[in-house]
Amino acid sequence: MRKKINSRYLTITILGLFFLLALGVIAYLMGRVPVNAQPGSASFSFVRYTGVKPFKLNTLPTTMYGPAWADVVVQPSNMLTCKSEVPIALCYYSGPQGTVPCNQDGLGIANCTCYEIPPGKLPYMVDINGILNQDVYLKTVAKCGQKGDKCGPGTTDIPVCDAINNNALIPGADLISTFSLALEKQMPIHETNCPNPSAYAGCMTAPCKRTGKIDPKTHLPLVQCGCPVYTGPYQVGTAPDQCVLDGTYVWSAAYNPKLNR
Repeated sequence: MRKKINSRYLTITILGLFFLLALGVIAYLMGRVPVNAQPGSASFSFVRYTGVKPFKLNTLPTTMYGPAWADVVVQPSNMLTCKSEVPIALCYYSGPQGTVPCNQDGLGIANCTCYEIPPGKLPYMVDINGILNQDVYLKTVAKCGQKGDKCGPGTTDIPVCDAINNNALIPGADLISTFSLALEKQMPIHETNCPNPSAYAGCMTAPCKRTGKIDPKTHLPLVQCGCPVYTGPYQVGTAPDQCVLDGTYVWSAAYNPKLNR
């Protein structure tokens, strides 16, 4: 009888140790994943654009480094190539006070002035991790894979491209902010790494409105985009004197963890 009791206690003890070990492993792994990787809600709203029209903001953890509005690019395949059929907004150069500033409104949005790029032969690109419409994001991942590697250049019927070209990504927007090399010759790209976490505007797929103003330098229309603000390390597309801007101004930026070393 004593042997049976001892055997039972030994079994319970061993199972208990395995349970504690498993908890320790889980806790360790959870500690390695950034808090931002967890699903959550946003502190901002696009209701100023959408009004009462149905729209579901993408609050899913598109990468382990942050939500969709962190605009994270982990590998080249994340950038999906779209046929240029409609004007898009280019906020890549936006930030400090001047022609194309990004000024925080205190409600989680940076009002960024951006260039309107007309449709043409040059395609535009969309970061699959930065799609702000959750339904379109899920459809795009279903076709292209979570990393976008199933939709190389020349792929047709990419859901996010179709949504932008049909003006259906964010209701109420005149056009959508994406990425383009249309101004690269006039404004060469020089990526600058800003490793210290700070606020920046995540403009990928943000909604934009036309202002009726024209930039005298590029002769392009200027639009205003509502870019969600995110805090973390980032890279900007120019060679700035400072990573953190004065006052309430922030850079329009994105984050590539491979460059933050």
